[in-house]
Amino acid sequence: MRKTKHHIRRLFTLSLYALCTLSFNSATAGEVDSAYFAKLIFEANNRGDFLPDIYRVNPHIGEPTLYAIQKYYVEARLAAGDVIGGFKGGFVPKAPVGGVLFGGDKVLTGEPVLNLKDFGLLVVEAEIGFRFCKAVAAPLDSIERLKQHVCEVMPVVEIADGALADFATVKQNFTHLRNSLIAINVASSHTLVGEAHPVETALDGLPVSMRHNGAAIGERDLAQKIDFWQNLLWIVNSYVLKQGYSLAPGHFIIAGNLTGIHPAKPGSYHADFGSLGSLHFQVQ
Repeated sequence: MRKTKHHIRRLFTLSLYALCTLSFNSATAGEVDSAYFAKLIFEANNRGDFLPDIYRVNPHIGEPTLYAIQKYYVEARLAAGDVIGGFKGGFVPKAPVGGVLFGGDKVLTGEPVLNLKDFGLLVVEAEIGFRFCKAVAAPLDSIERLKQHVCEVMPVVEIADGALADFATVKQNFTHLRNSLIAINVASSHTLVGEAHPVETALDGLPVSMRHNGAAIGERDLAQKIDFWQNLLWIVNSYVLKQGYSLAPGHFIIAGNLTGIHPAKPGSYHADFGSLGSLHFQVQ
């Protein structure tokens, strides 16, 4: 049954690629109908199908158009009842991208049970969240000013849905992975959020690790220095505000995974964040 369902989804995806390719090839890059492709992504997400892989369809499409597709897709999600809970960054600072995190019932607490069947490709990542206590509607000119708007930090596991066909192959080509992720809102789905801590909590040497059924599957490389605040400033100024969003009190930002991207398997997961505590969840 599972193979049959997968086969049907794959045939549908290939047909969708053919349709997208015809649409892309019938127009110049400046004439791409971003709203139409966002609609295809939104409808595929609602059906639980693989999402259109924009880079595979047209590897020459520009970043502004990819973000335009993302923006229309997010607007469709909001019109359908989702709410914005915050924002996320990826590949910061070398090749940064941004996306919207959804709030409401998309923010989980406690020890949830996740069902693989509810996701096209369930992916989990350990992150640190920064919660804003003051609104931000205009660019911030320094990290000092940024820190005046953030009131808490907390452990977060991003529960993403990387529902691209042949994801294992896609992620071997960084340009393909990055461009496709922009269009699908950086695979944003849910977040698991832990207890909040004072913003002064030391993060530089904070150990972070992820375990599955007791076995280590990833840990933060403490030899690789991360400027969390500089990365956060890029997300605020160069993604959130540039894309026409704003930060409201209660919104939070995650700035990039610390233990690697882990396609989820059935079993028990434990994410340890040192002095920030730990998060637990089950996958079935």
